Amino acid sequence: MNEQIKKIMQELIDADATPGINYAILNKQQYLGSLGLKAQYRLANEVLKEENNLNTIYDLASLTKVICTLTIIFRLYEKGLLNLTDKVKTYLPDFNYDDITIYDLLTHTSGLPADLNSKEIIAKEEIVQKIYSLKKVKKGQFLYSDIGYIFLGLIIEKVCIKTLDKVFAEEVTIPLEMQNTGFNPKTKNIVAPTEITKERGVIRGIVHDEKACSMKGIAGHAGVFSDIHDVVNFVSMILNKGIFKGKKYLDKSTIERWFSPLIEIDGYYRSFCWYVGNNPNIIEEETTDIISFNGFTGPSISIDRKNNIGIIMLTNRVHPTRDNRLNIVMRKDISKKVYHLLKNEITIDDIKKEPQITKSDSDNPKTLSLKYN
Repeated sequence: MNEQIKKIMQELIDADATPGINYAILNKQQYLGSLGLKAQYRLANEVLKEENNLNTIYDLASLTKVICTLTIIFRLYEKGLLNLTDKVKTYLPDFNYDDITIYDLLTHTSGLPADLNSKEIIAKEEIVQKIYSLKKVKKGQFLYSDIGYIFLGLIIEKVCIKTLDKVFAEEVTIPLEMQNTGFNPKTKNIVAPTEITKERGVIRGIVHDEKACSMKGIAGHAGVFSDIHDVVNFVSMILNKGIFKGKKYLDKSTIERWFSPLIEIDGYYRSFCWYVGNNPNIIEEETTDIISFNGFTGPSISIDRKNNIGIIMLTNRVHPTRDNRLNIVMRKDISKKVYHLLKNEITIDDIKKEPQITKSDSDNPKTLSLKYN
């Protein structure tokens, strides 16, 4: 099975869709793999190539929204520290609108615009000022918005009276034993570089997203870095209905809400940020038992709770340039092949216990413990 999965994943490398990929497949047997290069770029007259391995750290881009921000908001909700129906202005008095709630931000129905027009790196004070001055585009309809999740990050900081990176550590990475996950990694040589630009040079260990970079690398919509081992812990918790290593991390009802469609947009359904069922970017399955999400730099997660299947793919598809869109084009086909390979070999009752990663000795490098600013 692992050889078949590896062969499918290798298609991305062979097509030059991404320089490398780290993947994890969770089901009754679990498979980890690392393929290709984590870095390949020219420095002066020399072409530098770095082999990929399972300890490579990736920029998770918008997976920050679900792994960090969404998860923290529901942790705070379960502790009674906020309500999803609370007005944003309750926590951020300078916010311009009285009718926008936390729920609206979580579901991308606030009416706030998707993004800023500027891609330049500016001071944090400037980016925050720009965000507060933005006008609503529409209200009540779905509009995927980085801006909404930046505001959620600011709300978390207000509620917890701590910076988002510290709250993320306390509420997510420590309890889920995600020791190589965080904002602003200090050890940059094991981080897969993302884009190479004239303005920023080789972007490595610094968040690719310009807004998050302007916010000193810590934002609610982007900025989290992680490795394949740690993302497995997060996905395993969801597959186990909020339980991690025998302890409740999230209420079962929270996981149920993440799988419950709330909004239809162009024939696709969304819950709290997650796609439910069909996802035009990752997987096409007519069911409410699958949630999925992806990030601009190339990472993606698909979780099928009925068949107990998790598919995690971490890539730096924007290296060396975001103009390479082959990974976006191919990712859904790759996911489909792996998904049906697994689904045809298992039954719903095959798995009752939390997935545990098993791998061959050749795929068992020493785990590195990263520290984050």
